[in-house]
Amino acid sequence: MFPQKAIINYLFPKDPGIVRVRKSEEVKTAVNNVTTMDFIDLVERYDYSAEEHYVTTEDGYILTIHRISASPLCKGRQKRGVIFFQNGILASSDFWVLTGPDKDLAFLLADEGYDIWLGNYRGNTYCRSHIKLSSRLQVKLGVCFAPIAMSNEMPTLVEYLHTYNEFFESNEIYEIASLSSTTITLARTLCADKTITQAACIALIFLIVGSDPAQLNTVCYQLNTILLIATANCHCFTFFKNYKILYVSLPEILSYYPVGTSMQLLIHYYQNFVTKKFQTFDYGYFGNYKQYGQMTPITYDLNKVTAPLALFYGANDVLVPVANVWETYKRLPNVILLEEIAYKLFSHADFLIAIDVKTLMYDRVIELFQKIDNN
Repeated sequence: MFPQKAIINYLFPKDPGIVRVRKSEEVKTAVNNVTTMDFIDLVERYDYSAEEHYVTTEDGYILTIHRISASPLCKGRQKRGVIFFQNGILASSDFWVLTGPDKDLAFLLADEGYDIWLGNYRGNTYCRSHIKLSSRLQVKLGVCFAPIAMSNEMPTLVEYLHTYNEFFESNEIYEIASLSSTTITLARTLCADKTITQAACIALIFLIVGSDPAQLNTVCYQLNTILLIATANCHCFTFFKNYKILYVSLPEILSYYPVGTSMQLLIHYYQNFVTKKFQTFDYGYFGNYKQYGQMTPITYDLNKVTAPLALFYGANDVLVPVANVWETYKRLPNVILLEEIAYKLFSHADFLIAIDVKTLMYDRVIELFQKIDNN
């Protein structure tokens, strides 16, 4: 049983906590609140062009998405296709641009001429607005629910990208997804296949399937050690251990994580973890019948995921064991690449903040996109 009140207060605090500001000068002069730069300032401080867009879903949520529209290294060059990044659980679009040019994949792909868009899921810092409801009332009424893909959230975002970029000759949208977003990407593909003309999903880290329930206790224990990171050696933290982390970046990285999520999204992941099934949210017998017309949740048929998928995984990732990656791989019909990172101690957070992640993986991802572009 989740400590519901504590979780609600954590995800939707009355006190704003860390406040995002647009200008770096405001960070230096803030007195009463701890402040960090928002996405726009994080990008523009390196002379890249950044934009903020708002997309309203059919159920009234106002989603904030971001764009890196131009790189100082590719001025005057012809634009390539659109690449859509989706954040992982408890993260936001900020997390893709924290370590800067020559390091973050979003900047590297912008340098290659791609039009970079970065999404945010409802419940995080950028997506707590609703046309009628306050964020705390959303939780109280239970409307901030987990089956994001079964709502029109992802299809709405993709449709917005198509509409906004209709002047491009190519309608291709490539996607880069992380842990939670990979799960939702697969579900979204089943629900919105007609919305996406062509897609290549780069799954940095992958869906937990068929895990031993005992592993959940291990993961939760390891996650709790983040509370001690300010005073303990960073190698004690499972996500950072066994690999080289740019320690000077840690204070800034940790000021942007975690940033909240939907409470029921967490419950949805827990349900899938325990049942060892990739299925819709379980509302109980009567709730399921009302939602789905049957007493049990709907199980996704991964054979219907036809978008080409490239899957990258780390051998030392405690959240996504190798056996689970291979089990999921066998269920997907159009995997164009399954690749283990060439470093046996590569772990969960290394996908984003390891010192050598560009050499170990990002160069490979860029090469893959270029190969798809040229075909």
